[in-house]
Amino acid sequence: PPASPLLAPYLRDESASILAAYTSPDAPAAGTPQRKELVSRVEGHMFFYIHAMRLGWGSSVHAEAGGALRLMLAVQEDSDRELAQVGRMGLELCATSTHNPAVVTHLVDTAEDVHSTTDSWRVRSACLDFVREAGHTFGLHSELRGRCMAMVQEKGLLDPVPEVRQNASASLAGFLRMAGSEHIRSIIANAPKPRRRGGKAPGEGKTDEERAGMLVRRHAKTLGLAACVLSHPTELPEWMSDAVGSLCRLQGDDTMITAVVSKTVGEFKKSHQDVWDFVKTTWSEDDLQLLSDVSGTHSYYS
Repeated sequence: PPASPLLAPYLRDESASILAAYTSPDAPAAGTPQRKELVSRVEGHMFFYIHAMRLGWGSSVHAEAGGALRLMLAVQEDSDRELAQVGRMGLELCATSTHNPAVVTHLVDTAEDVHSTTDSWRVRSACLDFVREAGHTFGLHSELRGRCMAMVQEKGLLDPVPEVRQNASASLAGFLRMAGSEHIRSIIANAPKPRRRGGKAPGEGKTDEERAGMLVRRHAKTLGLAACVLSHPTELPEWMSDAVGSLCRLQGDDTMITAVVSKTVGEFKKSHQDVWDFVKTTWSEDDLQLLSDVSGTHSYYS
């Protein structure tokens, strides 16, 4: 049942009051008695939701969890990692313990709003974690799952902070596992073009800010390719050779790009050891040579 008429407004007001006190520029300094009192209040509020959801009373509090969700996200930036861990527990339960699409849609709205307004990369990363878990919980709800995947792909992959982009790539891989081949092929078709040797230096004539933006977009496309490859850790869909080949052609690119290529190709090799004979007999010689150039092993002739 929903929260009682008396409990619902209390939960909303309490969440708003605690969040305002916690995020205020005038919040108590670390180590002071006032700070300890505030942290205790924050923990108590989050634990109320955590225990309610663990005990099966989630339907009574989920509709009022928007404010608590903002608090759980805000504490991810706290230097007290135990407090942040309590917030992560609450986030996971909020994403996985409700079966009402309308409630989850509201919570995803909240996470998307926080993601678009916060300056903290840890909070943005936590928003992606929440959206990923919510999308997987409602894997059969195509509209909600598609919205969650779009947020990860369109906002997470283009985040200015590399750690958030990497988290988005890992999250996207899980969504692509459930996506159709057309969506995956569109990501492959949008792969970065390999740079020509001796060609014009990338970003020549651009400002530092413009060059940084170009690198972020190139890294995002590369991470999208990596997500395609890692989305099928044991199977070999028809598009796999195109995805791996597009990645391999980026070897020798910027250090950030090359790191993604090396790591993804290494993971691909490990997870496909059992079907390597099939790879060697079905992929083209050019694809196998590209893979060999990056990995140094398992060439067409090995």
